[in-house]
Amino acid sequence: MGDFLSTYAQTQTDKLAVVDDRPDGTLRRLTFGELEAQSNRLAHVLLDLGVRPGESKVVWCGQNSIGLVLMINAARKVGVTAVPLNYRLSDEEAAYVTDHSDATIVYVDAEFAPMFERIRGELPQVQQYLVFDGVAPEGMIDVDAHIAAASPEPPAVPDGVEPGSTMIYTS
Repeated sequence: MGDFLSTYAQTQTDKLAVVDDRPDGTLRRLTFGELEAQSNRLAHVLLDLGVRPGESKVVWCGQNSIGLVLMINAARKVGVTAVPLNYRLSDEEAAYVTDHSDATIVYVDAEFAPMFERIRGELPQVQQYLVFDGVAPEGMIDVDAHIAAASPEPPAVPDGVEPGSTMIYTS
């Protein structure tokens, strides 16, 4: 069976898939076709930054948003493990989850990037910090610019790679 998002994008291209009602009153929407293209773009960015299908883990942190929906889909498409990180955790707790999960990439909403600035020294395995929906602090990547420049075509992953999974930490 193919990727379920790809199937919806082919059969219901213009149907509304995601509505993101931001706290400032901004309303963002994506159709299934747009969600597919944006998820593919992020998947290409992840692959270009060295994620290894079937092996890598990516921590994502932020409030519900289109950015997080993109990550969930991109991770599944390239066969990596997505690790949701509660943005309400203390620095110590966030460092523990990120390090313990063996994540090599952090994908974070710009609002919560300062936490990762503070705990960077405690995360020796993390190779890249990708910041979405805002300004990336120094030494972190503005992933929105990379997504905009990436291909909307489905990413190529080696045969036999299972769809990505999710690793959940509870409190």
